Amino acid sequence: MANNRPPVIGIVSDFDVETENYVCDKQYVRAIENAGAVAIILPYAEADDLSEVLNLISGLVLTGGKDFPTELYDAAPHPAVQGIIPERDNFEFELAHSALNRSMPILGICRGMQLLNVVAGGTIYPHTLDEFANALDHRDGTPLDQTAHEVQIERSSLLWRACGEQPSSFPVNSMHHQAIKQLAPEFVVSARADDGVVEAIEAPGRPFVIGVQWHPEWMYVSESACRHLFKNFVRACSLNSRKVA
Repeated sequence: MANNRPPVIGIVSDFDVETENYVCDKQYVRAIENAGAVAIILPYAEADDLSEVLNLISGLVLTGGKDFPTELYDAAPHPAVQGIIPERDNFEFELAHSALNRSMPILGICRGMQLLNVVAGGTIYPHTLDEFANALDHRDGTPLDQTAHEVQIERSSLLWRACGEQPSSFPVNSMHHQAIKQLAPEFVVSARADDGVVEAIEAPGRPFVIGVQWHPEWMYVSESACRHLFKNFVRACSLNSRKVA
């Protein structure tokens, strides 16, 4: 009998250190639900429980958030690196590594894209404006429900297909001070901003592992490319759930 149930997708939560509460922006949940899946928000499990966590879901969203330690990508400490939450870093790095080992569909968003690259052996700039020549300020205070710049998509990439084969560029929001420096071996760049900063990466040898530097969950309604991205991610998760059922 065919499994027609919607896939279950795990969304990594953030953590409010002052209140000691797990938190998750509702935009992530709404985008996943509107694309046809069931969303569950993941607290930080112990390493021994990661397998059970992954057994519950058919896809993983690595969300945005604050920075992670520079030593995780062999860079010197930097005063702009702030908001580190060790509990989140320990959980999310192990979770992402395990999900990659399972060839699980993954959508990395902002910090999530950078984390994917580091987990797979790449690096990021601790503070892009210090090292990347001619880089614009990608954290200029523009609200996430407004576009800040264009991204140039590599045609025929998985991202281009996942975004509905849109024109080669479209506007996105922006809220980051870090960016990809050295690309991980199994990834390729699938989008850049006009200043050359990497805006998306993907793993060609996997069914669906994509990282984007912008926040498509905030543009689900306003930008068709972002709607297509979530819907095709959910479709890949649905295929994965049938494969492992």
